[in-house]
Amino acid sequence: MPVGEEGETGGRLAEIHRRLHAKPRPPRYRPVTVAEALGWLRRSLEASILLGLYGFLWGDEEAAAGIVDTEREIDEVAYQLLAHVAIAVGRSLEGATHAAPIYTYVMAVDKVMDALKDLASLTLRGHRLSPGTRREILALSDEPVARVSGLQGVTVGQLLEEYGVDVLAVKRGSGGWLLSPGNEVEIGEGDTAYVRGAKEAVNELLERTGHRPLPDREEGPLRDIPASIEMLLVMNELAHYQLRAQDAGLAEEILDLEMFMDELRVRNSQRVLRLGLGLEDEFLLLSLVTRIEDVSDALTYIIVMPAEEEYREVLSTVTEAAGERIALYTARARVALVALAEALDDIGARALAARKRGEWVALTPYNIEALVLEPGDAVLVEYDDRVRRRAERLLHGLGLAPAGRTA
Repeated sequence: MPVGEEGETGGRLAEIHRRLHAKPRPPRYRPVTVAEALGWLRRSLEASILLGLYGFLWGDEEAAAGIVDTEREIDEVAYQLLAHVAIAVGRSLEGATHAAPIYTYVMAVDKVMDALKDLASLTLRGHRLSPGTRREILALSDEPVARVSGLQGVTVGQLLEEYGVDVLAVKRGSGGWLLSPGNEVEIGEGDTAYVRGAKEAVNELLERTGHRPLPDREEGPLRDIPASIEMLLVMNELAHYQLRAQDAGLAEEILDLEMFMDELRVRNSQRVLRLGLGLEDEFLLLSLVTRIEDVSDALTYIIVMPAEEEYREVLSTVTEAAGERIALYTARARVALVALAEALDDIGARALAARKRGEWVALTPYNIEALVLEPGDAVLVEYDDRVRRRAERLLHGLGLAPAGRTA
């Protein structure tokens, strides 16, 4: 390599390192509520997970750089949350103990973003999956992420209503990022949207905007990699619910999911090494499955909190919790999950994941029609406390009974 070229490469790597590891100075305190900060962090964390994994799989340097930029914004909101909690309940040893779950939460968020930045670093340094491996993983994804341009004049809410896709982030043509934008946000000329939804919905949007649709496959040797990503999103949902609920029984179920994620990492690693995909693909896929496991480990920090009644009451006040519940139900008869999902949707509830023969499956619009609960299988159901009795009657009528661990 010529000396000049080597110096240029070294300078670029040094700049990438500075961007990835530089921490901003603590921002000035702003009087935001805990509910506002937690709500924004929850939405932003899920969007960041999906954007970060997409950027890595596609080798999208813009998305990878977006993770670095949005992490700084997440750091700032996390700082505001910590400052608010310290002022509100940190004036005594007892108050500091009550606030510990919030501090643990912020630590978990930081660990998640560190894992995503590790993947972003590989992309920014020029590492890429081979086209064949990338296509296989994308083809196996039930709810893929796609990058869409040419959407000027449409709002985020219109995309959701017309196509059924969620907008994770908008990259402004001027250079800025909007993470988890509200429905009223308009996508302007030169903007790029990163969307997620059922594959049929995503492909419809891609085709109507002149983009190539994503490939489709149901099975393949790398099937467990997109499955682990889908399960990661379920864990994120449950962990954030547990931040408010502080339920010991649900914590056991989330830890059960984490054990399953550990098994998936081992299974994926062994399979990658057996397939003979080549050194670069093996290195990148092993990095991916390891970082997915790092994120799931970080999410479990959120549930390692005191669950005694007095702590629940204080934490509920601090987080301004909504009246949501999550419960595990066991099938006593065969239950088609698509029928269950439709019945739950009628009362504003939903099924998150199913445990079939000891293995967890994240439920998505793309896979739910093919899934059936057999006697002994279980399903995690989320519903508002206001429809609790209706949900219980509905589930009982379909042959589902509480598993003894309810939220």
